[in-house]
Amino acid sequence: MTSKEKRIENLQRSNEESHRLIVESLRQALYSMLKTQDIDSIKVVDLTKAAGVSRGGFYRNFYLVTDVLKDDIRVIADDVRQASGTDVGANWQIILNTVYKHREKIPLLLKAGMGMEILTQINRSAEYVNEEYKLRLMAWNGVIFNCILWWAERNFADDPKELVQRLTEITSPLLNVSYTASVDK
Repeated sequence: MTSKEKRIENLQRSNEESHRLIVESLRQALYSMLKTQDIDSIKVVDLTKAAGVSRGGFYRNFYLVTDVLKDDIRVIADDVRQASGTDVGANWQIILNTVYKHREKIPLLLKAGMGMEILTQINRSAEYVNEEYKLRLMAWNGVIFNCILWWAERNFADDPKELVQRLTEITSPLLNVSYTASVDK
């Protein structure tokens, strides 16, 4: 590798690290602010000041304050979407472990009105499936989303292991039933 190529590689790594630090600083500051403020009252100037980031640093990475949250929701939803196998219990285990890991963020995301963004990101798993399976997958995603809401409303008080068992019992019949529907005209 030439010295010019090495300099370019080092610059790229430096830019990537700078981007990561800016995003993480903004994310931490925003979650901290959401504990005491509504999302609508948080201005970019206040967020950047709390994060120790320039406004230019914010705008190089995001357009709106809520975009900081959307970025984080994508990460959480990517983890939830890993639950895609045929073993319902294993899927619930993955989902609940992910949700529990983010149990401090999820109520703040919901408080900020980001519930539909969470569902939208979870539903991204339906983008690449055939139409016949898409509706079933979106219904399953709705169950997942509503279980997340229910658990968050209960302040994650339920033991995740017990909840996996309960949800597996409840949802297994829904996912394993074959039926045909008739429509009266």
